[in-house]
Amino acid sequence: MVLAILALVVLALEAVSALLDCVGYGAVAAAAWAAFSQATGNKRAAERLRLKDAIVDLRRELRTVSSVDEFARWAKLRRRLDSASAEFERISGDLAVERTAFELYVNMALRAVVYGLRTVVSVYNYRTAVFYVPANWFYPVLWFLSLPAAPMGSVSVAVWAFACNRVCRRAARAVTRAMVPMAPLQAR
Repeated sequence: MVLAILALVVLALEAVSALLDCVGYGAVAAAAWAAFSQATGNKRAAERLRLKDAIVDLRRELRTVSSVDEFARWAKLRRRLDSASAEFERISGDLAVERTAFELYVNMALRAVVYGLRTVVSVYNYRTAVFYVPANWFYPVLWFLSLPAAPMGSVSVAVWAFACNRVCRRAARAVTRAMVPMAPLQAR
């Protein structure tokens, strides 16, 4: 029972690792930023959106005013637009720095958790056999299946993790290829 749980834990870790590699750590971090920003009600993001709307309105109004006929009004609108644009750029830059830092920390934390768990499970159970194979089936490679220190005639955690990793990565690639629409055939 314990060995079955160990085999499933290793398989789950490798599946999560392959999924994160397929989707991309950056995409997961970007989604986490969007959720975090929405949940915390980021004031800078709200201010940025307000400024964006104000800039659009000012540009629309500026297009309706003639710079020759109504110069004073046009100049006043232009100064307000320049001021709002400068504030928008400053807030956008601050928000971009905040977002990049957040995504970097989430990316590093995800990698640390996934690779750390994989390493801990492999190192902690390096002498443990995940399951035993009949000796007459794989006789020439029994020593390889038990590397690094599992009993002879068994499959070690490291070899099981390697096999699960290969299968999960190929399955993730196949699913990714199946989900991407096929490019139209080019005329010859």
